[in-house]
Amino acid sequence: MKKAFKIAYIVLFFTLLCLPMLLMPFFKNDSTLEKRSLAKLPSYLEDGRLNLDFSDQFESYASDHFPLRAELLTASNTIKGELLHAQSSNVIVGRDGWLFFNSEQADFLNTNALTDRQIRSIAVTLSLIEEDITGRGGRFAFVPVPNKSTVYGEKMPPTFRRSSENNLTRLTEELTRSGVSFTDLRGILLASKDQTIYHRRDSHWNYRGALIGWGAVMDTLGKEHETYAGAAYTVENIWRGDLDKLLLPAGGVMDEQVVYQIDHDSFRFTYSMGVSDQAAQLANYMSDREERDDLFTAQNLDHKDGSRLYMVRDSFGRALLPFMIDSYETSTFKRTDCPNVASIEDGTDLIYEIAERNLHRIIETAPFLYAPLREGISADGLPIGGEIEGHTETTGYGTRLYGSLPDDLPAGDCRVYLVLEQDGGTVTLEAFPIHEARLLGDGGKNGYSAILSEELGLSGTYRVTVIAEGTAFPCGTFTAGTE
Repeated sequence: MKKAFKIAYIVLFFTLLCLPMLLMPFFKNDSTLEKRSLAKLPSYLEDGRLNLDFSDQFESYASDHFPLRAELLTASNTIKGELLHAQSSNVIVGRDGWLFFNSEQADFLNTNALTDRQIRSIAVTLSLIEEDITGRGGRFAFVPVPNKSTVYGEKMPPTFRRSSENNLTRLTEELTRSGVSFTDLRGILLASKDQTIYHRRDSHWNYRGALIGWGAVMDTLGKEHETYAGAAYTVENIWRGDLDKLLLPAGGVMDEQVVYQIDHDSFRFTYSMGVSDQAAQLANYMSDREERDDLFTAQNLDHKDGSRLYMVRDSFGRALLPFMIDSYETSTFKRTDCPNVASIEDGTDLIYEIAERNLHRIIETAPFLYAPLREGISADGLPIGGEIEGHTETTGYGTRLYGSLPDDLPAGDCRVYLVLEQDGGTVTLEAFPIHEARLLGDGGKNGYSAILSEELGLSGTYRVTVIAEGTAFPCGTFTAGTE
């Protein structure tokens, strides 16, 4: 009897041990809840060779496809988050049922402070974009959207102490000082926060906040627009927040949404993947499903004024879509942190929207924009710094010259110039003050990046000198075209 009991015990133990693997084919976890692709079942062989990463890959696969994973995460996070108010699943559980995205805390506490030079480099980068757009007959508005915790900091956990300044406050001051056209949504939304303008259980603003933001952006552009001050609306519990999904993937709390009764203009998508129902496609783009929303263009059928918009956006831009489509005859929406300014038609307005928590990305990769010519700037008489290494990259638009600058470079005007010299003649261009993280790695903070237009007619070998903060840095040679 004792032996039979031991055998049964062992069988039960191994059955329970193998049960998750046996149940995997019968349970399917939803990848949309975490906005990422679930790990795939790995193969023992890759390209005819033994897959040395099989164990790690299988561990990821087993974790992602564990039966009842969503239900177990929900139970665990309910205990940790809702009851113990501990951080879980990249979600900060605040006061009164408010949730915040974990990446916001660095801005809230100012633990991710950019250097003064980096802040000024963002302003210079934006000024070069604005110079190009306005020089070709368009208007420009930079739109940094505040983190939810910036507007509703009192809802953060009591253990979090807000810093008096952070990257957004410092950049706001720098943009004001340098005259770059931007929308100060931080001040505007703080003044409007008594009426709830962000979701409690989502990281984004609700439609009320988005409507306020849209009006402010139109004011920045100097574009006439309807205020919708008296528009009727209802508040309905219809929104499943992204943070709620992360915290309680098996089913959580529906959030309030402000639903306006606004008659929007007729439109059609002229560049979009597989559109049959225009309204349904717009609703899809405005949701958090993020399906094929990388680039699309809409035509307003009620506008015949030739107005054009190019909007660089992130997830905050979803709620702005119907109002932007109403405002222009043609609207193009590109989801990216790196604007393709060179592709924008003359006379097109550019809105560059980005969330506060992503401000650092502006100077991680230089926009696609030809380096402008500059007159009256040369390296003659300037002190010579150490020689720096230059790099080249061939792009679809021309040749990019880029490289690193000394880390101890002072935060002066942050303007960087490239002097190309050949047979006594020189060509001077202004570069973006950007350290190309994609090409150079994340090790440095200061750098330069410039795309040379083929219209410059450069040919042969040029000696390159980089000018930054009144110092000339020799940078080897660069060969253009054919000699």
